[in-house]
Amino acid sequence: MTTQIPAPDPTESSPRVGWLRAGARRVVPLGLRQSVLAVVLGLVVCFGVILLVADDPATAFSSFLTGTFKTRYAFGNMIAIGTVLIFTALAATVSFRAGAFNIGTEGQLVLGGLVAAVVVVAVPGPGILAQLVALVCAALAGAAWVALPAWLRIRFGTNEILTTLMFNYIAADLALFLVNRFFRDKTSGAVETPPLPTDLWLTRLLVPSPANVGVILALLVAAGAWLVFDRTRTGRRMEIAGVQPAFAEYLGIRSTRYLLTSLLSSGALAGLGGGVAVLGITHAYVSGFSPQYGFLGITVALIGRLRPGGVVLAAFLYAMLMTGATSMQSASNVPFALVFVLQGVLVLLVTSQRIGGRS
Repeated sequence: MTTQIPAPDPTESSPRVGWLRAGARRVVPLGLRQSVLAVVLGLVVCFGVILLVADDPATAFSSFLTGTFKTRYAFGNMIAIGTVLIFTALAATVSFRAGAFNIGTEGQLVLGGLVAAVVVVAVPGPGILAQLVALVCAALAGAAWVALPAWLRIRFGTNEILTTLMFNYIAADLALFLVNRFFRDKTSGAVETPPLPTDLWLTRLLVPSPANVGVILALLVAAGAWLVFDRTRTGRRMEIAGVQPAFAEYLGIRSTRYLLTSLLSSGALAGLGGGVAVLGITHAYVSGFSPQYGFLGITVALIGRLRPGGVVLAAFLYAMLMTGATSMQSASNVPFALVFVLQGVLVLLVTSQRIGGRS
């Protein structure tokens, strides 16, 4: 006589997986048509605002849409902004696809930028070596900053949305304190580190614009993210562990290990973005150097459907709108703040979909 042992039900409650089920979250990315619709509706709202406030709507429209391509500097500026957005959007993508919500990319980016500015001048040897070491340290700083929220999530089931969000404010104050106390440029009235020597800058691509070789690194990282998530078993396991942690445990996948890996990788990408921004754009750590790149990256990631290729396209699209808004502000009486209207509309449209549901 044989005895059949019924397979355990992965959805059955048990003390071992109870906290995993409680912590399971899922971001359902938009479809392609929904992403395009969200962008189009956002632009329609912006155009409506321009019609209401602009003295010359035609000039404002033209500058907003084509300002990026009118000068070499504007085009290069778009590439530079898009580069940083790729990093922060990939940071959000990695965590979201693994079922973790890292909302602290802004803080990780700020600390990564500060660490890069400090390390790059302390490393002896050729500039390229100092840049590489500084970028690695920036990534490590971002990963370190998200380590505590990740541990709290894994050990106590703490909501990482709240902890990572709060860590943004701590990071801003910590960076302000460190710069004022140890690294401030005494000759400057602003809160910033001394300007970097030109040999420590990332190689510029479209002089005099801030476009730099960081864009190549960003594209390589995006390709790597695509390989990991779409072509490797590790990526598949990471998604399963995040979306269905109880089922993953049933399959023998250590969901906590993949959750920790995804959050640390997310923090590292955000920190790396900060390093690229400082070494390639500002050439010094300047307090407030980030116009909310971290939060913008979340919007870009969702518009890009949490796909590395989509993220790259969405990042450059959003960067184009930002540089277009700058051109529009110069050519008309419509302020740059219109971009924030667009951002708000996009966030409303994106989050009105199926985001935030529990698996």
